[in-house]
Amino acid sequence: MFDIDGVTSAAAAQEAAPMPAVTFDLFTAFVAAGALVLAWLVYRKTAPAPGSAAQATKGERLVYAISAAVAVIAFGGYLGGGVKGFEYREADAPAVPGDSSSAVLVPEPGAGSGPAGHGP
Repeated sequence: MFDIDGVTSAAAAQEAAPMPAVTFDLFTAFVAAGALVLAWLVYRKTAPAPGSAAQATKGERLVYAISAAVAVIAFGGYLGGGVKGFEYREADAPAVPGDSSSAVLVPEPGAGSGPAGHGP
């Protein structure tokens, strides 16, 4: 808190702190809308049928709907941000460049060598 002319101001303290960068793109809006629509559809489709022996309770229906929405958000997050973290490098391995301009061209095998791994 800051003391401005003898008055402590909480608003002045908030203005001095840097605001975090928040991005909201169109794809995120589509994923969120899709999650809400799917949750609503799942909730409606799991409604108990009249005279049915096995009926889902309201709590079970909510769990189904929330689980469907979470699945859509998780899948949409992977689509939007890309799947990362499945490649593990060795600690002493050299860094791999992001582009192919520095890739080494490997010559094709000779004509007389035959296909690799096929036949004698």
